[in-house]
Amino acid sequence: MRRPLLALVVLAPLHLPAQPAPVPDIDRFYSLPSLIGTAPRGVAWAGDSRRLAFLWNDEGTNFLDVWVADVAGGPPRRVTRMPHPAMPAPATDYATLRARTAAEQDGGVSAVTWRPRRDELLVTFRGDLWRVPAAGGEPVNLTRTPGAESRATPSPDGGRVAYVRDGDLWTVALDGGAVPVRVTTLAKDGVGVESFRWSRDGAHLALVETDRTAIRTRNIPDVLADEARMVPQRRAFPGEPSERRRVGVVDAGGGDVRWLTLGGDPMDVIHGYAWSPARDELAIDLSDVFVKDRRVLRADAATGAVTELVREREPRNVSAEWWVDWAPDGDAVYFTSDREDDYHVWRVGRTGGAPSRMTRGAFAVFQATVLPRGGVAAVANPGRPEERHLVLARDGRDATTVQVTTRRGTHAPVLSPDGRWAADVFSSDSVPPDLYLHALDGTRGPAQGRRLTTSPSPDFAAYRWAMPQYVTFTNPVDGATLHGRLILPPGHRRGTRLPLVVGSAYSNTVRNQWGGRTAHPLWGLDQVLAHRGYAILAVDVAGSSGHGTAFRRRIRLDYGGIDVEDLAAGVRWAVAEGIADSARVAIWGSSYGGLLTTKSLFTKPALYRAGIAGAPATNVRHALTGEQRVMMRPQEQPAEYDRASARGFAAGLQGSLMLIHGMRDNVVLWQDSAWLAQYLLQLGKDVDFVVLPDAGHGWDLEGLDQTRFAFRKMLDFLDRHLRPASPR
Repeated sequence: MRRPLLALVVLAPLHLPAQPAPVPDIDRFYSLPSLIGTAPRGVAWAGDSRRLAFLWNDEGTNFLDVWVADVAGGPPRRVTRMPHPAMPAPATDYATLRARTAAEQDGGVSAVTWRPRRDELLVTFRGDLWRVPAAGGEPVNLTRTPGAESRATPSPDGGRVAYVRDGDLWTVALDGGAVPVRVTTLAKDGVGVESFRWSRDGAHLALVETDRTAIRTRNIPDVLADEARMVPQRRAFPGEPSERRRVGVVDAGGGDVRWLTLGGDPMDVIHGYAWSPARDELAIDLSDVFVKDRRVLRADAATGAVTELVREREPRNVSAEWWVDWAPDGDAVYFTSDREDDYHVWRVGRTGGAPSRMTRGAFAVFQATVLPRGGVAAVANPGRPEERHLVLARDGRDATTVQVTTRRGTHAPVLSPDGRWAADVFSSDSVPPDLYLHALDGTRGPAQGRRLTTSPSPDFAAYRWAMPQYVTFTNPVDGATLHGRLILPPGHRRGTRLPLVVGSAYSNTVRNQWGGRTAHPLWGLDQVLAHRGYAILAVDVAGSSGHGTAFRRRIRLDYGGIDVEDLAAGVRWAVAEGIADSARVAIWGSSYGGLLTTKSLFTKPALYRAGIAGAPATNVRHALTGEQRVMMRPQEQPAEYDRASARGFAAGLQGSLMLIHGMRDNVVLWQDSAWLAQYLLQLGKDVDFVVLPDAGHGWDLEGLDQTRFAFRKMLDFLDRHLRPASPR
């Protein structure tokens, strides 16, 4: 944990003038060491529930090591110091700059888990497996191979560890320098093991095989090689064949895989599966690729017999936030379903019957964990839709749901095996992510939990942060109640109209957590905008979670339709409230948010002066096959695909558009932005095209030099077109 290098003893009070708060700055916010520190992650509990391991860096860089904390008290201990090359000295030549970026992005340890019945940790570092004493000490290298080991999971008795390498399932004994054993021989080009689970006795492994051979190969340009070339990648469009999956069981020592006959289509999606704690049986949760026909099955691993426990057919469904696991006694299966008002936990007997609801209340369940004595611990949003809290629900017809956490924000708890503790990565609008420990019996520690890590840099507290507020308004098109996250400049005087930036436009953006959308580093960009005099409004558009089943289903067959109207309703609300200057409104977003941005600019030119679209999905026919859960197949819904695709409405642009796109993007193809830029310039429209030659889809996550460059371009564009009145 951070501690000052020098202790200063003050013998008499000092009366110094107050120092002005530092000005928010893109260069400081997106440089290392990070102002907000490094978020802890990868929490893993020891089997006795007395200790937890996690990945962290206490210096604010990206290189993660393993730390261990004791529930009895005391600060966490760093137990690994894995080797990594020093950062190259600053230079201006291309090779050194590339090396500095690689060193900056070096993530160090990628996973940690405990070895059962031993005082040891299993660590994945740069694709190899290591055994590490939990008390600290010299790591022991278990594998050293050209291929990367992933998903390392020890057997229940702690004698072996299973992992995936080069598309096959392997195991290696953890003592005695044993040679790895190849358990399956399934791997070939496009085919491999996706995931696996140990049986309760460690005699068998269940696995999911993914077959991508039917997926069409497309070319992604690489313009940074000595000779420009095209890199073939398997990439399906909606309406084309997608992955095929099947579930099988194999003996832990190797042999033929016994494939289960589950019925349905080979392209059905496996959403989850789990071994029974009492029998050699599996619970399997699967659906069609459109998530309109879901089945929860019980499969006998020895005989292959399959029993359908739950079937949900819903042609209006657009989401699959599903989970399945067994009750501790193996006599029932728990699963999440939104068959009523929103996602909740349900229970069905091992032999079937009518499911019964376990969690009750005006909230949605986003995550669940089985409690050792029955019932579940769940992450839900009771009270306020933008928050996430830990709730407990015991088994039984009259069980009540009890909220455990009360501190406002977003809690991401990981429960101990005995169910008495929760390791909680918590953040809020005012607090960057850190790790806390909660005693679930409610008798120990402060209400907010015991803090285990302190990640922000000491100068974090010197800044004057703009704090969001949460607002509601109505979409007049269908009367839906919408939720927004509004940031105003510090010291803003009511009645002063501001330039408004709507964004980052996407689903699930209205969250009380550091940065709103933690999947992207937008916290600093939003703060810089607020201090330059902008108002920033995020809106949970149709399809977002936590607002009820009917709210999500509004998006069905309507990308770029009702969601665009939701954003427009936010603009009109901000203008009516006297917050926004109607002549100075911009919108921005990336990926699906880029579709929302371009469609908004093209179809509502009177509302928006400018917009920024990062990696915009302007051609929905080129989306991923998973988007068929909203749009179905283009062969069956051609008009809906045409209406959703922004490119067909580009002639409506009256304001200014900036496109930002990485040339290595295989999620939203760079060629779609190139096509749109060419079309707009032929139309005589005002378009800027920022090309990032080395960026994939996550253009704001792939190197801080790239992030700084792109965010500066965005700020300059917005200043040029919206002219904020406040000084920078």
